[in-house]
Amino acid sequence: MYLPKEYPFIRVYAQQKPRQPVIIKANTEGLCVLLNALISAIAQPECNGIAEVFDGDAEVYEVVVKVVNTHDELFPVPYQIPKS
Repeated sequence: MYLPKEYPFIRVYAQQKPRQPVIIKANTEGLCVLLNALISAIAQPECNGIAEVFDGDAEVYEVVVKVVNTHDELFPVPYQIPKS
């Protein structure tokens, strides 16, 4: 399914292992929505910045931007295997 190009499209390719880059592919509208979410998170750190966007399958999803103050708040990292 194809949506009109004025819809915000973003695809975030997460790391699969340490030291890999995170890749964001987006149209201009998608980058603007993401930028607004970043600005919202900075302006109101007690709230999350949220970008509602579409992926390559024309499915809507949210990108959530959270402000954290400590390294501990960054965990868990999605690609880490929990220690048994």
